[in-house]
Amino acid sequence: MSTPPDGPRHRRPTPAGRVLASSLTAGALVVTVAAGGWLRDRTPDVDRRERPFLRSGAVGTAVDVRTFEATLLDVRGGTKVSRNGSEHDTGGVWLVVRVRIVARAAPSSVGYAAVVDDRGLTYLATGRFVQGVAQGGRTLQPGIGVVAEIAFEVPVDAAVPLRLRLAGRALDQRMDAMAQVGLPVDAETLRRWRVEAQTLTIAPPEVAP
Repeated sequence: MSTPPDGPRHRRPTPAGRVLASSLTAGALVVTVAAGGWLRDRTPDVDRRERPFLRSGAVGTAVDVRTFEATLLDVRGGTKVSRNGSEHDTGGVWLVVRVRIVARAAPSSVGYAAVVDDRGLTYLATGRFVQGVAQGGRTLQPGIGVVAEIAFEVPVDAAVPLRLRLAGRALDQRMDAMAQVGLPVDAETLRRWRVEAQTLTIAPPEVAP
């Protein structure tokens, strides 16, 4: 009669053992997922990590946007704008901002112009007609101030406060300077401009030393 060799003996897992192993596996998975979520919540995504550098200012104060300086001079509103003799209406409110732009060390342009409301909604400078300075419409020479008006369409119930944003790049503003200036416009002003139904004539750009 032979004697079985010494060595480990394999036992079939009992039902209780299978339940315990499954519980441990599930617990490890939960911990892994939770740790991944914790790291994701604390790691900024690309948009947040490479967002523009906002440089804020007040009405009448020059804001340095690296390639140019921008000063918000005034803002007005109505339901129609007139540009080069052509009228354009809107279902909301036209905002026409008057700004002074001065290129700094080299020729530059305003490639990006937008109004942002308090909900984070963005209203780009209108493309329904050619803008004098916005959207890269004119190259500005260093040291020469240019005053121009930029038109935007916003809904009458846009969430105030509203902020004007200007930058040099038209398509990609990541990790670049961007001017931000609060517009002196409240909800009552937007409603009043909508009711008054006045036509705003947009002035052509002019040199203003």
